[in-house]
Amino acid sequence: MLQPANRLTLIEAMRPPAGFRFESAVAVTYTLSLQALLATPAAFALSQPRKDPDSGSHESVELLHALRSHASKLTVFCQSGEISLPPSRQVFAFLEHAVVPVTAPRGGVVHPKVWVLRYEAADEPSGDRPPDRRLRVLVASRNLTFDESWDTVVRLEESPEGDGARLAPVGDLFDGLLNAAVGRVSADNRERVQSLSEALRSAAFALPEGVADLHIHILGLTEAHSPLPRDSERSLIISPFVNDDFFTRVHDQPIERLVSRPEGLDRLKPDSLSNVTSVQAFDDGSASEPASQNDRLSPFDPGRPLRGLHAKIFAFEDRNRARLFVGSANATGAAFGSNVEILVELVGPTSVLGIDRLSEGTEEEPGLCDLFYDYSPIENGEPPTESRLDRLRRSIARLAFEGTVEESDDGWSVTYRSIQPLPVDEGVEIQCRPLATDGHQRRVTGGKPMHERFETSLEAISGFLVFELVPAKRSQGRFRAVRRPFTSINPREAAEKADHEVGVVTRFVVPVALDGMPSHRDQSLLRVLVGNSERFFRYLVAMLDEDSDDTGLGSIVERASESDAADRSNGANSPVLEKLLRTMRREPEKLAGLDPLVSDLADDDALPPDFAELWRMIQETAKMETTAKASSR
Repeated sequence: MLQPANRLTLIEAMRPPAGFRFESAVAVTYTLSLQALLATPAAFALSQPRKDPDSGSHESVELLHALRSHASKLTVFCQSGEISLPPSRQVFAFLEHAVVPVTAPRGGVVHPKVWVLRYEAADEPSGDRPPDRRLRVLVASRNLTFDESWDTVVRLEESPEGDGARLAPVGDLFDGLLNAAVGRVSADNRERVQSLSEALRSAAFALPEGVADLHIHILGLTEAHSPLPRDSERSLIISPFVNDDFFTRVHDQPIERLVSRPEGLDRLKPDSLSNVTSVQAFDDGSASEPASQNDRLSPFDPGRPLRGLHAKIFAFEDRNRARLFVGSANATGAAFGSNVEILVELVGPTSVLGIDRLSEGTEEEPGLCDLFYDYSPIENGEPPTESRLDRLRRSIARLAFEGTVEESDDGWSVTYRSIQPLPVDEGVEIQCRPLATDGHQRRVTGGKPMHERFETSLEAISGFLVFELVPAKRSQGRFRAVRRPFTSINPREAAEKADHEVGVVTRFVVPVALDGMPSHRDQSLLRVLVGNSERFFRYLVAMLDEDSDDTGLGSIVERASESDAADRSNGANSPVLEKLLRTMRREPEKLAGLDPLVSDLADDDALPPDFAELWRMIQETAKMETTAKASSR
């Protein structure tokens, strides 16, 4: 179980095993935070991030190296319209080719949260022997976001012996997502998905300790029946979202215990709960959060943080045998009908997978059931419903967009186009801008294809297009956009009409495939983001400092994405040469560890003048001293 405080547990589970390095990965998530996606290349590459003793800004140098090395080996599918708006930073450009929006073929949403990662041995293979490779599969209920909620994750490692569970359905899932993509899918992404899907079909995965059997169930790509057992002696369903269809159409059998969010239970008809013996709600205190700027967002905006219960668990017992289903599916009709979902079925003894073991806890750690309380219905309770802003957001995100990059008199320009006309809603104003250029919003008109040209710099070219939807208000027979200072708005009161949505907005990001991108754009971007000599030297000194403290991956990503990396001050006053020489004599292995970073930055012409030559000389001297010490022993 992932607790709310474990924001990065899922990402840290991606770190390569000992003796291996990251080779490639594919993933799918419902909601996507580009800031969280920034953290994944860092998880693949960084083992001991360091603090900058002066400014705290150096971390992004190492993060940029990880992004440059690994982002091009990622393919991440997400539900169209569910990419939240991050800060307007150029660093997100390295992620443009990794993100593929998709829609569900049966009309629901694409809802799984799955990672397939492949690692290869760090040592070079000898002779004609291919490198040793290992697969890892993560199936979670947590999206690729920094939401602070209660979630589950199953981690499965490929078995070198070839014995264990088969996960071919996961490969089928990703093959199906290729066919569900909105817009173009690059050849690199297509080849990566097909390669990893094929590898999944021939690999076997070690069963978790105490688990006797394991099955993967993919829902929503084709018509399929519910995998949940019809009869059981005991049963427990934990689901943050519930609806009547599940209890009347999907699983109309008796349920011993149901746990959900109180607002979801409020919406159920009494007949739906007639087969449930015990109904409980979940409360960890997170529901009473103070008002924030997020309250301006529409009810289902992808930027709204999730709190409280988010885990989906279906547990069943017969005698001493337990069947536990975890993954992305809620106890709703859509989850078992029109949505694309995944469930991992774990089979084993009740002593390992049983309901009591799952919920009761131990003396050292309180159990999940300590957060359950008996549910009492609230009269006339109305949960949030999807607003017209959210419906329009989904309609726009389903469109295919493309872009063209061209040189212009002022530098560069990007023209964004939609293949189909934008949807029309006279009560909503549609604005758009490139992600890297905040403050350049442009109003676009529905009812015709979008065709907007933005002047920009080479480094600010963006393959992410930001849309903001703002309710309009009638004024002398016409509509005008309404913007008011922030006030806390109850989403239940903001769902029906635009006139009732004053102050509410929704913002989201759409990936756009760009044609005409100059080949040197990434090098130019890297030079700008690494910054000037003083900033690089501060970073290097911190890495060589014997007393440098480790810092968490979360702070690295947060600072890199919340502030531009370039430091515009001049000069280089850090005692770099002294540190380099001392490290060369005392800890030459430290220099060897930094060499890949420095070499890559040198290849991209992103180092201070003459530093590459200095580094080469010191590296050669360090190697000679190491050889001399070894021969004198």
